[in-house]
Amino acid sequence: MIRILLVDDQKLIRQGLKALLELDPEMDIIGSASDGQAAVEQVDMLNPDIALIDIQMPGMDGVTATRIISERFPATKTIVLSGYDDEEYLAEALRSGAKGYLLKDTPAEELVNVIRAVYKGYTQIGPGLLEKISGKITGRNTERIQAMPIAKTTVAAETKVLSLWQRQVEQQLDRFDPESLSETIHLAISQNWVEELLAYVKQQLWEKPLNLSALYLAGVLSSQSHSPDRNAALRHLGVGFQAGIDQKLSSDDLLLFYQAGVDVDPATAFNWLTHINAPWNQNQDLSFLLTEALRLFGNSSQPYRTLLVLKQIRDLRAVSENCNALNEKIIALRQSLAQLKNFG
Repeated sequence: MIRILLVDDQKLIRQGLKALLELDPEMDIIGSASDGQAAVEQVDMLNPDIALIDIQMPGMDGVTATRIISERFPATKTIVLSGYDDEEYLAEALRSGAKGYLLKDTPAEELVNVIRAVYKGYTQIGPGLLEKISGKITGRNTERIQAMPIAKTTVAAETKVLSLWQRQVEQQLDRFDPESLSETIHLAISQNWVEELLAYVKQQLWEKPLNLSALYLAGVLSSQSHSPDRNAALRHLGVGFQAGIDQKLSSDDLLLFYQAGVDVDPATAFNWLTHINAPWNQNQDLSFLLTEALRLFGNSSQPYRTLLVLKQIRDLRAVSENCNALNEKIIALRQSLAQLKNFG
């Protein structure tokens, strides 16, 4: 068994790597960390064979963590996993003691092969990367560098994303989890994988047209693609908003669809809030609707003035109902007094 520590500030990446690597019976994921400092502490505690480390993380970055681990814990070999093929990153990682440097779009099978090779003592670098740093590294890392026989990525569009994300996205379709969905979107944007993820989510909508997670992802990603499709974004988010009402989604979660819609077209998104069965339209004081109309359109806008009149009508109706109820109580008291007098 090869004991592996996963280090990445993105929880979704850590989960995806864990799921993929554990498909191989030789790979044993013994821990994970979200930054360099935590990685050093985990290596000290767990003594892994391999530390798979993201190069860019908040706090202590991957290069610094690699240097510390290489110096203090030489039994643990580090592989840097990066979204960049920049020669400076690569050279610095190797100077810091990394035994491997891979791009994040490396296919899962190749990643497993690299881990095995590094475990055996080889240094592994992706094709074309070695030439970039010729003459820029010195010392122990140059002795055993073996160029990897990894083909450049020619995988179909969805494969690059799904190799790490498919299980996570599939799980998200089973339960509407705003935090997890937000992380997925952020990761897709930061890694330039919006188009691939959007294509996959749209496929899922053919089978599950009212799936809330898929509708939300499709709506947001449609507005964030290289060629933003505003109409598609509003269509997915609008259907998701109404489906959320029908499926008894909480008000806070419904607002995720609304806020994403506001980013595309405030007027259209605001109309969703005023649907007859929307929870905010049921509130007597209409406070949230008024606040949003004021924020989006101003106090002289038609939506704000219309809602203000509606609020006044509802307030008057409430006063009238209270008066009627009070009048009924007064009549009942008079009848009671009359009965007391008759009894006397």
